[in-house]
Amino acid sequence: MDKGPVMKLWLQNLAWQLGVALGLIEPPRMQPIPVENDEQRRRLAARQRR
Repeated sequence: MDKGPVMKLWLQNLAWQLGVALGLIEPPRMQPIPVENDEQRRRLAARQRR
């Protein structure tokens, strides 16, 4: 069984992690996902009734 693609992926991951650790690559940032809560739904419903 050929492990070439697995080894290449492992090396790419290692190189990326090393670059992030050394500050050469900016780490990805998670974007917040807005989630409506009950208070926001109630305000929106009250605003639409007017």
